[in-house]
Amino acid sequence: MDSFEFDVDEKLRPSVERTMTGTTVLDSKIAALPLPTNAPLKKIVVIILRKYRILVPFALRNRCVFEPSCSHYSELAVRQHGVLRGFLQTINRLNKCKCGNGGVDLTNLDKEIG
Repeated sequence: MDSFEFDVDEKLRPSVERTMTGTTVLDSKIAALPLPTNAPLKKIVVIILRKYRILVPFALRNRCVFEPSCSHYSELAVRQHGVLRGFLQTINRLNKCKCGNGGVDLTNLDKEIG
């Protein structure tokens, strides 16, 4: 069996999907993007974010209620807006992390990953 369906509130879907499969479709697409080649600082930040995702404990990784996860969102923000503005957008995103929030959140990002 390749797929399954659950009737889950959209705000809960990302965390349920992460718990069941370890990731979400959008997170996987972002993780598959090639490293930036046009800006060395962006490349370094993306590498650090990817290393963070590998090193952070599994229980912590699966708690994110947003899609994409905050570290994937941060990677997209840095890719699209540069390191400084991407960092500021990441801080704003982290401030949204409260009970009752969740779901797909691509605020201030162009959905370039399909």
